[in-house]
Order: sequence, then structure tokens, then C-alpha cells
Amino acid sequence: MAMATERSVRWRVRVAAGAAIAAALSLCLRAEAEAPAEVRRAPVPAQYTEIDGIAAVVGKKIITISALVRAHAQGQAAQQLLPTTIERPRNERDALRQTLDTLVDNELVGEAARGLGLTVADADIDVHLEDLRRKNVWDMAELREAIRGLGFVDMAAYREHVRAEKLRMQAIGAKLGSRLRVSDEEVQRVLTADYEGGKTEEEIHSHHILLKLSDGASPGEVNRLRKRAWEIHDLVTTGKREFADAAEEFSEDMGTAYGGDLGWMRRWMLDQTYANALWALQPDQISEVVHTRFGFHIIRSVARRRSPVKDVKILEQFIRAQLSEAAFARLYKVWIGELRAATHIELRI
Repeated sequence: MAMATERSVRWRVRVAAGAAIAAALSLCLRAEAEAPAEVRRAPVPAQYTEIDGIAAVVGKKIITISALVRAHAQGQAAQQLLPTTIERPRNERDALRQTLDTLVDNELVGEAARGLGLTVADADIDVHLEDLRRKNVWDMAELREAIRGLGFVDMAAYREHVRAEKLRMQAIGAKLGSRLRVSDEEVQRVLTADYEGGKTEEEIHSHHILLKLSDGASPGEVNRLRKRAWEIHDLVTTGKREFADAAEEFSEDMGTAYGGDLGWMRRWMLDQTYANALWALQPDQISEVVHTRFGFHIIRSVARRRSPVKDVKILEQFIRAQLSEAAFARLYKVWIGELRAATHIELRI
């Protein structure tokens, strides 16, 4: 299903998945080998000895080829700080570069966190691990196995990953949090301009094909499912299969009518990522593969209409969340631009 609860109508970090290690490593090494000899390389920072290929230099830090490959495979660098509908590029080299760009941004935000004197206590990481274990009903051995499945060599490596993520989120909160408040006046302006003063809202009739993603799926499983979704996408967009027939054969959403029919839906009723992709389509247009918390979707827009508003309060909450998200995207982009401008960065792939 692509439907979301009322509680999900808010800004949140979205998580996508990475790709296979072998393909990523192959591309990295090829990029290193094909680089022109005359290209000027930044010196390796003094605290490092170059025994691994370097994917990027970020100030006094480096991102190694092996770190990039690991992040790409486990989906670590696809943890977008901005809510997004962007799925990983199909071209593997472009996908690897997307991962590297995110790693660079993460390193810049992490360095900003350290500059602000922010810290994460070991006890906070312990709480995170215990919550993860209880949520999945794992014992400690199962937890360690799951962490290895994500591509971390041991528990210590995963703890450092969690520490870095928490530090980054603290830095974002410290720099941007107070600037994300949305006034009642801003909400009312949107209601007046886009919803006839809160009287009507848009609905879209859509069909979709869903390949479900199981909880705790490994990076390899995610990648195989993504590849299959793109194969189905190509079948329906090239006319080799009718969308409804493909939905009947391939879709794993048992809650839809014939042909993956979701019926008429208002934007706030749907998963945010699904809704963003759907609202970008024209009637009869088919989306690219869209990754949500439910799995991988191929979406077909059927028709649009305006209908009376069902619940003004929910609509106001949704508008407030949208405005907050837009403000965050704008401010975060400016902040990252400032950090990049103030830091020496060299990308080597």
C-alpha cells in the first residue's frame, strides 16, 4: 500500500538503498586507472598513508575507495537528509557519484558538528542499539548478524556510524531548527491560494505496481528488487505489456483493485514519497521506479479532479509540513553550499 497515517504527515528523513560492492569497486578502480596523468592531485593529509585508493579529499579528511564501496553497498550514503523522490540513477557510475556527493556532504556536516562542540554519549548509542534489538525481537547474536549484513565489519564500526549520524542530525538541528517554524499566516496563504480558502483540494486516481521490501532486507536483496522493478518499468513504458496486465502479474499489493488500482486519493492520505512522485505526473503518464518504505513502485496517473475538503485540520497540518520541508531544503542547500565553498574538496572519480 502507498497510504500513510495522519501521523506520517510531517517532515522526516528518508532512506534509500545502495548497490552491489563488485560493480561499485569495478567503477572506482576504472575511474582511478582512466584519470589523466596530468591531473593535479591534492596531497594526502599528513595523518594518512595511502594504502587504499582515494575517492575524495574533504579538507583534512579523506574518503577512501573502500569506504565509498562499503557505503554504496549498504545504502549508508543514500540516507538523504532532504526528503526526496529521487531514486538511485540507473547508470552505475552516476549512482556511485551520487553516493560520493552524499558522503562529502555528510563529512562537511559532521565537521561542522565537531566545530560546534557537539558530542554523542555512548549511552545514547546503547539506547539506539537496544531499541533496534527490541523492535526486531532480536537477541544480541542476531543483532550482530544483522549489522554485519549491512556491511559493517563489527559492532564497533556500526557504533561509530550511529555516532556520526547522530552528530550530523544535532548539527542540522542547531543550525537550521529554529528557522523552520511555519506561521499560521503562511499556512492560511497557501489555503487561500491553492485550496480555495480551505474549500476544495485535488485528488488523483492512480494505479501502481508494488514490489514489497521486507523489513531488514540486505543491500543485495534491495538491489535485486530494484533491478526487477526497472525491468517491469521498461516492459510497461515500451508498450511490451499493458500496465494493468503487468500489475496483475507482478504487483504484491493485495489491497488494490484490478490492475493495481488505488482509486482516488488526496495527497495527505499517501506516503509522502509516493505522493510527490504521483503529483509530478500528468494523466496517463508513468513514473520512473519510486522507492518508499513499502518497497519499489511504478506509478501510473489516471486522472485529476477537485473535491470538497474532508478535514481542514489535517489539511493545515499537511500544508505546515510541506512548508517546513521546503524551508529545510532551501536552508540546507544554502548551508551545504557555504560549507563546500569554505572547504577544499577534490573528487577523484
